[in-house]
Amino acid sequence: MDMLLPDHGDHCVRTGLVDHFDPKRIPPQAENGISILVEAHHDRHTTTVLFDVGLTGSVLLHNLSALGVDASAIDAVVISHGHPDHYGGILPLLDAFDRTLPVATSEDAFRPRFAVMGDGRVSPYYNQSFTVDALERRDGRPILSSGALDLGCGVYTTGFIPREVSFEGPKAPSEDHAPGLYQVGADGSYGLDEVNDEQGLIIDVKGKGLVILTGCAHAGVLNTIDQARRICGPRPVLAVLGGFHLGFPTTPADNVGLTLTGLLERDVRAIMPMHCSGLATHARFSVEAPDRYLQPSVGTKLRF
Repeated sequence: MDMLLPDHGDHCVRTGLVDHFDPKRIPPQAENGISILVEAHHDRHTTTVLFDVGLTGSVLLHNLSALGVDASAIDAVVISHGHPDHYGGILPLLDAFDRTLPVATSEDAFRPRFAVMGDGRVSPYYNQSFTVDALERRDGRPILSSGALDLGCGVYTTGFIPREVSFEGPKAPSEDHAPGLYQVGADGSYGLDEVNDEQGLIIDVKGKGLVILTGCAHAGVLNTIDQARRICGPRPVLAVLGGFHLGFPTTPADNVGLTLTGLLERDVRAIMPMHCSGLATHARFSVEAPDRYLQPSVGTKLRF
């Protein structure tokens, strides 16, 4: 979070120092998670979608209040994939609702997962609280699909993201139980967590182009852009924002430069790496693409 960041024209407005210092307001909070509120308009209709819900319900609900968001206006939640920093706030959010709330994600998002740390420690079945039953008991209405969904007013999920860019996507570890993310398969076997459940979000801005959101981009941010264009056609890309997964310890350092090259080749006009993108990504993107790079901060509003 940075309360001193300037606005960028009319399309990027910050929650700044005046907002943070106002004694009548509460400042937003930050954590190692991601949540993006999308409000799309078409004619007289509005679709409001919450893309991912952060790591904890306490921060999510605090920020909805701090930023003046009317949570009752949320039409649906989209959870990009079944990792806690993306679904963590969903049960407290549902508890705070007094009506049924659709929750869209992949059917594979609920498979048991575990992580092996660099020092050998294991985080076992860390997603066990995230189940279809837990959502339904709180009046969540799970919409489970690996295909693209039309959420209204030009908002779509990407569905499953094909892994076609050679350097993107999870790679098998060089040895058994190497540091990384793992998953229990449908047959009960253990293997690499390829995060096949991951989906992005697309906003097709009429007459302008696409805004593409990524949760972590385990499938690759370039693969996500390419999938968005398969769904909506070869439209200009106005912006890509979200986690780029370039800061993860097992991600090759060369991927930062390769990703930037791919974004520029696809002529992405605004680039906002967030969450798991890593310091090297921010440093390089800000120097080599200063007219396209946007620094993320809690409370930023983008308009297209």
